[in-house]
Amino acid sequence: MTLLGKALVFFNLAFALLLAGWAFNMYANGIDWTDKKEGNTPVGEFAVHEAKLDEMWKSVPLAQASWLAQRKVLDSAEKSLGADRVWYDNEMRHVFVGPTLKANPANPVGDVSIAAKDDPKNGIKKGQILLDDKGYPLLVPLKDRAGNPLESLAEYNDKDDKILQSLKEVMDKHEKQIAEANRLTDLIIGDKTKGVRGLHQRIEDEKTKNAGVLAEQDLIKPQLINTVVESELILKRKSQLERRVDELKKAKVAQK
Repeated sequence: MTLLGKALVFFNLAFALLLAGWAFNMYANGIDWTDKKEGNTPVGEFAVHEAKLDEMWKSVPLAQASWLAQRKVLDSAEKSLGADRVWYDNEMRHVFVGPTLKANPANPVGDVSIAAKDDPKNGIKKGQILLDDKGYPLLVPLKDRAGNPLESLAEYNDKDDKILQSLKEVMDKHEKQIAEANRLTDLIIGDKTKGVRGLHQRIEDEKTKNAGVLAEQDLIKPQLINTVVESELILKRKSQLERRVDELKKAKVAQK
């Protein structure tokens, strides 16, 4: 037998002894997984866990009874959740878009009422929210600084739009008046860039023309006087000539 064969034989013997020791240890110290009992004391692991489970099941009915009671409360709260949501949705809609058609249109926006002091009779403490007869928060009308009922956001937006529209109309009218005032101003003082002669310029032009006319009258006046004088002389000379013609006719010198 070679050296390698001897080594393999000893290795096989050592491995066999190791497995034998491990198997004996498992047999001597093994866990009993059965439900075996000795008297009233559990021995197997299954019996031990079964005993613990039985002990835990004893507390289940008490917890289940409490759970069922709270379940009924939860069912009641869930049934009223739909109505509560409708109420809160209506109140939120009231704040933003105003009261619904079924509600009173004059109903103002409300504020949650808070207890100002303790009320031992009703079990209400100071600072708690007061509830109405239906279990909803008690609302009190809100008022603005002027003491008027507070309206919804949509109503205030509508009023703002009307005021802005009114302001726009006033501004448009004001702009038209400004344009008309500018036009009349141009007619009064003129605008060379637009080729408009103003009333002032026309008055000055008329004054200049009037001054020219007066100056021309001053020039013509002596000539007019001379013309009048000459006209009188001519008329006198005409009268003299007519008398002379008559005299010659009488003397039968001149012919008709």
